[in-house]
Amino acid sequence: MSKAWHFLRHNLEAFVWIIALFSLAMTDPGCDHFSLCPLKNLGFEYCPGCGLGHSISWFFRGELLRSFEAHPLGVPAIVILLYRIVNIFYKYRKDLITQKSLT
Repeated sequence: MSKAWHFLRHNLEAFVWIIALFSLAMTDPGCDHFSLCPLKNLGFEYCPGCGLGHSISWFFRGELLRSFEAHPLGVPAIVILLYRIVNIFYKYRKDLITQKSLT
């Protein structure tokens, strides 16, 4: 197995979160034409998670007040995801160092 494939396979979750955050950062938060929310697409008026994507998108544009207005848990979600990403890469690096020291 190549080193690149090994790195990708063991850090896949981190890459998924990075792509998700990047995608949300690139979306237009002022546009209400598209939603990934299954409850909204089924016609429900209330969803506790609706607005998180807009909140993250506003955050990456530097609009902190709008981010909080869109969803108060947007910024904590970003912090948690960034922590998770760093933790995955840290654990991978730590495992590599442990494996090298054992051989």
